[in-house]
Amino acid sequence: MHRNLITILFFLSFLLIKPSLLAAEENFPVKGNLRTRVDFWKKVYTEVTTTEAFIHDSVDLSVIYKKVSLSSSRRKRIREAKKEKRKIASLLRSIAKKKYQNLSDQESEIVQIVGKREPSVLRKMARTVRYQYGLRDRYYTGLIRSYTYMEEIQKIFSELGLPLELSYLPHVESSFNYRAYSKIGAAGIWQFMRGTARLYKLKVSYIIDERRDPLKAAVAAAKLLKANYKLLGTWPLALTAYNHGPRSVSRAIRKLGTTDIGEIIEGYKGRRFGFASKNFYATFMATVEISKNPTRYFPSFNKPKAPESNTIKLAQSLTVKHITSNLRIPVAILKEFNPSIRRVAYRSNLFLPKGFVLNVPKVKDSLLKTYTSTLRNLKIDREEMQLGHLHIVSRGESLFDISRIYKTTITKLIAFNRISNPSRIFPGMKIKIPGKKDQVIVAKLSRQRKIETKPVIKKILPPKLGEPRFIGPPLASTANLASYALDIKKVSRGIYQIQVEIEETLGHFAEWARSRAHSIRNLNLIRYGAHINLGQKLKLRMSEKRIEVFKRRRNQFHLSLQEDFYNNFKVNGKDEYRVRKGDTLLDILKRKKLPYWLVRKEQKKFKLNHRLAVGQLLSIPEVESLTPESSLFPKN
Repeated sequence: MHRNLITILFFLSFLLIKPSLLAAEENFPVKGNLRTRVDFWKKVYTEVTTTEAFIHDSVDLSVIYKKVSLSSSRRKRIREAKKEKRKIASLLRSIAKKKYQNLSDQESEIVQIVGKREPSVLRKMARTVRYQYGLRDRYYTGLIRSYTYMEEIQKIFSELGLPLELSYLPHVESSFNYRAYSKIGAAGIWQFMRGTARLYKLKVSYIIDERRDPLKAAVAAAKLLKANYKLLGTWPLALTAYNHGPRSVSRAIRKLGTTDIGEIIEGYKGRRFGFASKNFYATFMATVEISKNPTRYFPSFNKPKAPESNTIKLAQSLTVKHITSNLRIPVAILKEFNPSIRRVAYRSNLFLPKGFVLNVPKVKDSLLKTYTSTLRNLKIDREEMQLGHLHIVSRGESLFDISRIYKTTITKLIAFNRISNPSRIFPGMKIKIPGKKDQVIVAKLSRQRKIETKPVIKKILPPKLGEPRFIGPPLASTANLASYALDIKKVSRGIYQIQVEIEETLGHFAEWARSRAHSIRNLNLIRYGAHINLGQKLKLRMSEKRIEVFKRRRNQFHLSLQEDFYNNFKVNGKDEYRVRKGDTLLDILKRKKLPYWLVRKEQKKFKLNHRLAVGQLLSIPEVESLTPESSLFPKN
């Protein structure tokens, strides 16, 4: 009777468990060795800061040898962590050699941690020692930031039928930092690459980058996760594919004949399925468990209130200056509420497009109507719009060519841009085009055809803060397009030939040429579904008038990649890498976590391509972040 009562009470308690918890366990299982992995990452997120590290085993995450304090300097941190890693590896080898006899105090401490294992096992463990920086401070900052967007993100995910646990994914990707940018070009809190963003209808132009808009990108992330789930069948695999790619995860399923995430993590030996990919799901689940109950891990935590905002749809193209000066909104506030506006829009007079949805701090309805009316009724003439025009120099272009395009003079271009050496303009250099109302110094020419140093008309204002001074050839660490093949060759009337460059797609060419992707496929006999490759030559059909627009948008696309990189990273020096047998360029780039364009740009003795020779020396740039790391696990 007593046993039956216990059974009944247990059954009733099971029925009282919240359906959401049962659904969470079903959708996001954590069992077996996965629990060990999740618990390890919870320690990383809650017990050690970014100036501390765990020295641990990379295979068995239950083995944490020690916690170490490190310098605040990034370079010193790396050296110190590597030194501690070598020390632990040396102790393990020493224990194996001594076979547990006459151990030092340090060796005895290691034995207490790992237990008595076969010497061969210890030697193997010496090769799998790893260090992991702590994330407690970074996670806590991200937790506070997350409440700015969390309610709206969860609403989006709910409307699209996704589990709400997925809304915590940016903790792993970016710590909810919309400014996050990785070395290979992933941006925003969801860390979208440009190509993926384009697939999911996020606008990425020279002025606007919707990858940085947490809510617009949330819609795209939800659709991407849903597509992964439809393809792979489980949420753990859909999440792993978010980082590792659905094709690679599908390959793992076929290889092992299972969709169990735990079995795949432990059993799949794919070349690209390394530590980051194996631990991505566990890291995500660690942030889910912490974020659902933050006061358990951070007793002083208080949930912040999300800032409120209003939106204004621009009825005409306007510059940032038009908006801030007429609405009296500080630039810093406009930046905070509109993360999708690229930095270049604040540093120049480039126009935001008509129809752009502008976010402003929450105001009364009457004031919002005034804001909307003010911006709609601003008088912006065509001449003023010309003042903000930037020309990005293509390979082979001269100031003479540019002056003809814009119907101005070489002298005005030189004066307006303060170009000290007109013969040294370079691909990717930005030339401001003066408008009719612009005040430009027109210096007199002497008989020797030299420009006088003393101006004879009006004084020109110095460049605004952040604007470049064009004083010579490009530096290696500045944005330029000298290494790009961006020439356009006329084949016949209305038909032009180009060479495919880095990250370009048929969709890009269709947009820039005002054509359709299927038309380009037909013209080049490319079957549907086939990929285009770097260096491949393609024919495009477009009018002669469209050439300049095509060139400008293409140049802007590539220049924005470099500008985003140099806004977040700096090149401190170079290192040489000798190509080994079995190396591919993609593998080297992945290991070094560097973009193709940057490595190609740094090769001075030859032009980089995918065909590498064993023994070939590559010049590899050493890159340092100017901001906190954007993603714990960069995209593959």
